[in-house]
Amino acid sequence: MPDPEIKEWISLFKDILLGLTALVTMALAVYGVRAWKRDLVGKEVYSATRSLVKESHLLTRAARKLREPINSYERRSFSDKEVEHTTKNERWRLSEAAAYKYRVEVFAKEIERYEEARLDLRVLVGSKVYEGFMPFGALITDSINIVNGYLDLIEDNNKTILPDSEEVLASQKALYPSLNLDDEISQRIADARKKGEISLLAYLHRKSIYG
Repeated sequence: MPDPEIKEWISLFKDILLGLTALVTMALAVYGVRAWKRDLVGKEVYSATRSLVKESHLLTRAARKLREPINSYERRSFSDKEVEHTTKNERWRLSEAAAYKYRVEVFAKEIERYEEARLDLRVLVGSKVYEGFMPFGALITDSINIVNGYLDLIEDNNKTILPDSEEVLASQKALYPSLNLDDEISQRIADARKKGEISLLAYLHRKSIYG
């Protein structure tokens, strides 16, 4: 029969092996959890970044739409009684103002979605995401200010203006985007949006905005 002392050593050795196995298992489990968390966070950052880039594209398009001339289908209809008590010019001013005000409301919702996407990414990667898109946000605000300036003009009852008044035409020239997408405001917004996306390339696992 084995020596009692040898039995004790064998038992002690088994206990040590079991202890080491438990420690290795625990270490692997901790490493696995950490790796899983890193992978999960990485996927969340990528998804949030992708969402922000998408919303910035949509907001860029919406900013151009905001400044376009009013289409006939956007104009409000007037009842016979309203027609009887208003002039053609008054109806144009009311219709023009109502259409642009509605556009501003729709545009505000686009901005809200963009801001939500930006906040989601800010929570994950920090405030530097705000820095990258700060110029873009300022130009979006400028777009609204241009529309509001036009609204101030056509809603000013102290002025007698017509659709073809020199002041109206000048304001519309500053407001309307060009047909070739090359007007200064649209170009500056597009450039600022591009710079914002470039600042996020690391989170998109790309080296260029072109793929």
